[in-house]
Amino acid sequence: MTPVTRRTFVGGAMAAALAVGGGAGRAAAATRAAAAPPNLAAARAAIQRLSGLDPSRFALSTLVAGAGETDAFQISRVGEQVGIAGSSTVALLSGFNWWLKYVARGHLSANGDQLQLPSTLPTPATPIRMSTELAERYAYNFTFFGYTSPYWQWPDWERELDFLAINGINRALTLIGQEIVWYDTFRDFGMSELEVRQWISMPAHQPWQWYGETTGYDLDASGYSGPVSVEFLHKRRDLGQQIVARMRELGITPVFPAFVGHVPDEIFASRHPGTHIPAQKDYAGHPRPYWLDTTEALYPEVARRFYEAQRTHFGSTTHFSNDLIHEVGDDLPDYLDGANLGDAAVAVQNALEEASPGAIWLLQGWQSNPRLEILNAVDENRVIVLDLDSDDDRKWEDTEAYWGVPWCWGSIQNFGGRLGMFGNLGEPGQTFPRVRTRPERRRLVGCAWVQEGLHQNPIVPDLLGEMMWRRSAVDLSTWVRDFAIRRYGSDDANAIKAWDILRRTAYSYVSTNHTTGEGPFESAFQAMPDLNLRSVSMFGPDEFRYLPEEFEPALPALLAVAPALRSKPTYKYDVVDVTRQVLANRGRLLLDKIREAYEAKDRTELARHSNRFLTTIDQTERILGTHPQWMLGPWLEQAKTWGTTADEKQLIEWNARSMITIWTEEAFGTLREYANREWHGLLSSYYKPRWQRFLTDLPATMASGKQPEYGDWLARGDAWSQQTELHRTTPAADPYTVAADIAAALAADPL
Repeated sequence: MTPVTRRTFVGGAMAAALAVGGGAGRAAAATRAAAAPPNLAAARAAIQRLSGLDPSRFALSTLVAGAGETDAFQISRVGEQVGIAGSSTVALLSGFNWWLKYVARGHLSANGDQLQLPSTLPTPATPIRMSTELAERYAYNFTFFGYTSPYWQWPDWERELDFLAINGINRALTLIGQEIVWYDTFRDFGMSELEVRQWISMPAHQPWQWYGETTGYDLDASGYSGPVSVEFLHKRRDLGQQIVARMRELGITPVFPAFVGHVPDEIFASRHPGTHIPAQKDYAGHPRPYWLDTTEALYPEVARRFYEAQRTHFGSTTHFSNDLIHEVGDDLPDYLDGANLGDAAVAVQNALEEASPGAIWLLQGWQSNPRLEILNAVDENRVIVLDLDSDDDRKWEDTEAYWGVPWCWGSIQNFGGRLGMFGNLGEPGQTFPRVRTRPERRRLVGCAWVQEGLHQNPIVPDLLGEMMWRRSAVDLSTWVRDFAIRRYGSDDANAIKAWDILRRTAYSYVSTNHTTGEGPFESAFQAMPDLNLRSVSMFGPDEFRYLPEEFEPALPALLAVAPALRSKPTYKYDVVDVTRQVLANRGRLLLDKIREAYEAKDRTELARHSNRFLTTIDQTERILGTHPQWMLGPWLEQAKTWGTTADEKQLIEWNARSMITIWTEEAFGTLREYANREWHGLLSSYYKPRWQRFLTDLPATMASGKQPEYGDWLARGDAWSQQTELHRTTPAADPYTVAADIAAALAADPL
């Protein structure tokens, strides 16, 4: 690679520290100097919330981190108590989680807990001490707030924040309620109250507004546009305040969105003639917000009001995130419209410094961001680059560790929150520890959970959280075996066998620099019908990630576990997931058979395989209906809780339905099915009717060989997204019973 040079701000004592101790050593020293002591009361409360255990059974205390450490915990026996010492509240709770996993053999996850613990809590034979040199342990892609959590209420967030803490996270992006900052700010710059509310998007699409990619003025666009109500803004603000208050209790730094110049379109520009506020191009068919050139005299005034409103509602913080211009590629000059990128970045950093002296600006390492012009211009000691895709694209290597600025190794893995058993365990489990010791890492200061959607594939966050504290690589065969034992609370041979199969198939993906697509090989059921189907979403894989026949034995192995395990919440989730994946793989193979029969003009086989395909959809619907996390109903009902009036409830439901199907009318050509879901209710009411229509019409086109084409898929999708029919929110049957029945049916009808 051709060497690149970059202007640097390191000098004097800072340069000496870098020369002697390296970037990680300097970061460790700075963090130790600034770290707050652990909040023992908050840690006790979190332990009780998570486990139900009496916190008095734990002796919690403060631990001083040592040389080369930014955080540490120790587990030991203290009299009759489990002793946990930590250098921070997050470290204490991470110590509790380590004790639960490796001493008590319990398990916590977003997809079921296993807390069958002995009455006398076990303690380690010798003290266990773990530490990390990583000062910045960050959570959340902006899109998480659209694909996973747009409609969560406090109980969901309370559990989530505890889960972040036990997995070592000490920085977390928070967008909930931040839209009220826009509301307060822009009304002070010539806009009416209604005009601002019309600009603010509905919850599921709001992350892209923070990115500067969509705008609520795109009226009636699939239930994402404004106006939002004042009541809605206040409800979101109130929840946001709860979230940041709990973050601070737990020692998690809230990361607030930065103001980088996105403003309410032509209306704002028309109120400020003579100021450089260029229109931006589109994003997936959507007009972007206009951009207030940050080098203009008006920008610091607006930024000052923005950060003042943010501070009023949510208090102060030290970390802010947003990119100047996101996902624009080679079109950057058109967006800047003559502005200088480096000068614009300096203006953003100056506004942050005025609002919060010493503030850290988090930039996303994604596609062409951040550009060298930005990093050459800003104070490098007040930026951190989040390399979103270290486990696949490895942008940090292509940029010589972001040209020497502080950066975090990140894991994205999941795109659009798409469901499907998939994960890359090798990169965090084996590559990441090696990266942490390579000289080429330069100023590696942390790691980042930046999945686009969460709360699936529970093995992935379990390993990611652990690797923040591990300094060396794990043997994945041994580690996955231990995971299976903890997850079910039993050394069950069949459970271990099932998870070893999953390790060698679904979780065996290795880095390919995106040459094979993003995320899991998607189920055909969610696709717009096509006999030559490759990927379902535009950016998905176009072939199997593993041999489906090697995955299939995971189901009989999981069904053969001891009967006592079948009632475990963890098992119930997993048996649904594995059964669903077997059926999804079968659907892909059946589609191949349908195509072969069609090309051979064999009507009998075409009809037989078409019926088998539709039956497989029905079987999938049946197994999904046995678990609430695999159902459409909870997503819709939770969305409606944010509405105050019947009309507002319907609008937010429209927003929820659009996101997981057409995305929006404008983005249909690019982003339809990007957030596809295998959910009970969605499969039967939306996906299956499309395939029924196609397969019914298919035989009539056999002579011509030109399969049916339809010009109304968008209209049908938009009509479905505006429906209001109710869907079940509670399971109708036992997962094991249904899974066993389906497995027997599949065995009787092999492909």
